[in-house]
Amino acid sequence: MEKEGNIIIPIIGYIISIVSPIIGLLYGAALVFMKKDTSLYQKHGRFIIYFAILMFIISFIIRLHF
Repeated sequence: MEKEGNIIIPIIGYIISIVSPIIGLLYGAALVFMKKDTSLYQKHGRFIIYFAILMFIISFIIRLHF
């Protein structure tokens, strides 16, 4: 039986991705690769990685134009 997990851990990952996309990317990778027994963490870990990449691109575009 898979462990359920705690939803606060992925929420912290999304917040970290907004503040610092690089650290959010590392946090998401840690969730995907370290928490293999919990499907909640793996699913949100992938989404955190995608979100961190998106935030990095958005911040790069904003810095380029201003």
